[in-house]
Amino acid sequence: MEARWTPMRWPDAWKDPTLLDLLKGTAIDCLLIGPGEELGPVRIRAQHDGYELAAPPAVTVIKGEWPGVKLGRGGGGAGPTGVPWVNSNGWAVRLAMALNPEAAVWVDASPVAGTFVTADSYLIAIADSAAHGGRWIVSLDAPLAASLAAGKAEAQKPWKRILETTAFFAARKMWSVYAPVANLGVISDFTGPNEFFGQELLNLLARAGAHARPVPLANLSAGSLQGLRAILYPDAAPPSASVRRQMETFVKGGGVLMTSEKRQADDPYVWANDAVVMLSHRYDLVRFWNGGATGSFVSTSPERKQTVVHLLFYSMRGPDSATVRVAGRFRSARAATVEHPEVTNLEVQSQKEAMEVHLPLVSQYVALQLES
Repeated sequence: MEARWTPMRWPDAWKDPTLLDLLKGTAIDCLLIGPGEELGPVRIRAQHDGYELAAPPAVTVIKGEWPGVKLGRGGGGAGPTGVPWVNSNGWAVRLAMALNPEAAVWVDASPVAGTFVTADSYLIAIADSAAHGGRWIVSLDAPLAASLAAGKAEAQKPWKRILETTAFFAARKMWSVYAPVANLGVISDFTGPNEFFGQELLNLLARAGAHARPVPLANLSAGSLQGLRAILYPDAAPPSASVRRQMETFVKGGGVLMTSEKRQADDPYVWANDAVVMLSHRYDLVRFWNGGATGSFVSTSPERKQTVVHLLFYSMRGPDSATVRVAGRFRSARAATVEHPEVTNLEVQSQKEAMEVHLPLVSQYVALQLES
């Protein structure tokens, strides 16, 4: 479903209705305001100004994480021998969409108290959800909310970054209904005893740079497996006869199957690593060089003439000179960032089955628009 709204959680400390003037002319059109009586005047004016004051019925709100680099598995850091792990809500957005195809998805993930939050932290928070078709509920950290209310100069840069980024995605709502491109499918009911394992598997596959499609058992069909090179069935219970037939058909057509019948389904970390090795980097949809802690999401327009590759750089700043290889045959490439809707100095090299793009100095989010 198209991501129609741009929501914001109104700070509880903002009791003055005139602070709504901060939102004039912005993309923010839905305000989640607390129930206290002291916020009554704010609610009255917000309603008068035309804001939605609750999540519309066709919206699913999921609890997310503050996106960015986290410590490595087992507590290790991102040093010479550590692997920088990334907290991202992208996989959760796609799972919520797969489970509720008619719903738009909002992510509730506030800044972590006591952490250093920058203007670029907000850019990543917004882009991390929006790139995957969802919307982050804009949630200000307490110091920024206080500084904005007081009109302090230091609040203007992060606030401007929030408004620019929300406006960027609000102007490109059509991207949220583009079809995701994946080469791995995770087939599960994602409920009960399979809820944690299935969700953690999607999370770890995303951290490993794989492009995985959640395939709820209730929606399994030949169409839901189209374009995939491998499928994973991690649920502990054996598949039903009809599900088994569809998986056998997939394998007979040249696909690869990994199931709990073949191995112990006890560690999603092992499953994710094995799945990436099984598929091999030969079939990577997106490959980075000099990107740092990265993430990506690929989607295509309904007529399959335009592909959008969302590139996310989760470190404290964007890369100086990253290179990205995108699998597929494309005629041309354009790039856009929040600051520059058209990146002009883009160096592109077409290959037989891929396109390689050399990025200039960019911020932490880049949208590659490729024409087939």
